[in-house]
Order: sequence, then C-alpha cells, then structure tokens
Amino acid sequence: MPSPTRADAILSRFPGAVTLYPSRKKWLLVFAGSALFAVGGFWMIKTGDGRGWLVLIFFGLAAAVAAAAMLPGAGGLTLDRDGFEATNLFRRHRTLWRDSTGFQAARIPPARQMWVVYDDVTQSTKSMAKFNVGIVGRNAALPDTYGLSADDLAQLMAQWRERALRQSGSR
Repeated sequence: MPSPTRADAILSRFPGAVTLYPSRKKWLLVFAGSALFAVGGFWMIKTGDGRGWLVLIFFGLAAAVAAAAMLPGAGGLTLDRDGFEATNLFRRHRTLWRDSTGFQAARIPPARQMWVVYDDVTQSTKSMAKFNVGIVGRNAALPDTYGLSADDLAQLMAQWRERALRQSGSR
C-alpha cells in the first residue's frame, strides 16, 4: 500500500478550511537569480554598455516582485467546503466548487513548468478565458502549485471538489 502523500494529508482535513502557501524556497531562488543578473546589468552600465540598463531594470523588477511574493499574505490557496480562493500579489479570486471543473496538470507554453488548469464557468465568456482554452484547453489556471507537484495539486482539487459537492448534494 502506498504511503500517504502531502495531498492526502491535506484532503483528510476536509471540510475545514485549509490554506496552502507558495514555496518560499522557489521565490528565494528567483530573488537571488534576479538580483545577481541585476548586479550584472549594473556592471554592464559601469563598463559603458548601455544595454545594461535593460538588464538592470528587468531583473531589478523581477527581484522586487520575488521579494514581495515572500511577504506574509502575499500568496496562498484556501480550500473550504464552498470553494477556493487563490491570492497572489496582484489579485484575489474566489471560485465556487459548483462553478469549477476539469482540474488537470498542464504545461503552459513556452514555460517548461507545469500548472494546474481548470474550467471556471464564471469566466467562460471573457476574451482571456477563450484565449486560454485555445492554448491549454481550459479557461483558468492556479497561479502556483503551493509546494505540491502539479499532478498532486490537480488531484487534490478534484477530490476536494467531489467531496464538497457530494456533501452539499449538488453537482
């Protein structure tokens, strides 16, 4: 019998609210790499290479975003009996379980990273949702995998949804 995964441990806490957080290690690596490249851009400027400004600005902004992402409350995914709420630096989005379906891991081009995509009926008429369907076959995506593999998070979301809808008597 396989040992329980972190996703199984999270699912065992249903129907209580559970909040998952982005990996601080990932954001620390993004911050360190971006800061290193920003310093490289600074040295390019010092040696007279004007392209260093582009490098400094781009990677300086990336370092600032990574630093902000590590602040408490800057990101998370809360699951409860009614739905889930994804929070990132730029927005907070609540989705009800009855309005979501089809959780699966997918690669969003051109990135090599896997994401969890799903269909959100409240987003289906929006132009960005239609664009997303054309790329990955679903109209919405979670902004992070919260320390889980994309496959494990997709399975967790699907199972939590199934339990929530069964408990509420709706599908």
